Amino acid sequence: MKAAQPKSGTPPLDSSRGARLSDSAYTEDRGWAIPCHDPYFLNPIDEPLTVPPSSNDSARRVGDTIRIPGDYQHRAITQGPNIQRQWHLEKRSMLDWYFPVTEGQRVLDVGCGSGVIAAAMAQSGARVLAIDGNKDAINYGRTTFGSDNLEFRLGLVDELKLPEASFDRIVCLEVLEHIYAAQGEALVASLGRLLKPGGKLLVTTPNYRGTWPFIEWLTDRVGPTARMEADQHVTHYTRRSLSSIIGKAGLEIERMRTVSTFSPFTAVLGFKVANTVAAWERKVDLPFGNLLAAICTKR
Repeated sequence: MKAAQPKSGTPPLDSSRGARLSDSAYTEDRGWAIPCHDPYFLNPIDEPLTVPPSSNDSARRVGDTIRIPGDYQHRAITQGPNIQRQWHLEKRSMLDWYFPVTEGQRVLDVGCGSGVIAAAMAQSGARVLAIDGNKDAINYGRTTFGSDNLEFRLGLVDELKLPEASFDRIVCLEVLEHIYAAQGEALVASLGRLLKPGGKLLVTTPNYRGTWPFIEWLTDRVGPTARMEADQHVTHYTRRSLSSIIGKAGLEIERMRTVSTFSPFTAVLGFKVANTVAAWERKVDLPFGNLLAAICTKR
């Protein structure tokens, strides 16, 4: 099976539509119509990828108030400052330490961004469907990482016609904080329905009962990244509130812990130091850690 690898010679960016897809069609009312390589995952090309906005969209958040470039995560992990690179590298390392996927599994990446995590899972031989509401990110991921076992699709989970009980693994990394609380509860419930019995979900979100609020406040004022509070992050989770929505979805929490507390910031001393700190952090569940990571099972 062909594993996902970065492609060379990716098409140039079109400033009005994001990255150009030479074998896709664009219309203003339908967005990108992505050709179907796997009918199990994708709708036929003549079906729109999204549904029209509802009249109740004032209570439904479908994107941040600021534009996030389509290549953001890939650029951060390959070219960003050491702290930013280590932050994203640790998210990828969670697949090895906490949430391995194996060949032949069907995997869903919700909020895939530029496709870094989806590509890492596809390299294991899993069949991965990566979805995001950012058209530029989907276009970038497809032209950079798309392969026989990795498909990118534009849309939100509640807009896409995905069969229930069809995925062995689902990852939802740092998505919940970008949508309203009621949407987050509905999202986790829908992911529970999409899992096969015995399937597992990995969900992460900032821990607002730890050091994260200070880091977010400081980064918003002096950091190089886009503003997070209100522009990106609109819902604040704690262990209790995250456990609550997982429980309401009928999922069982196997493990919940914090990650990425000290090691990203020690990367200013070099990645060898940061990886040593990360190895220590994996042995200790710090209550004040920056990110909450929950592994859940559908019984």
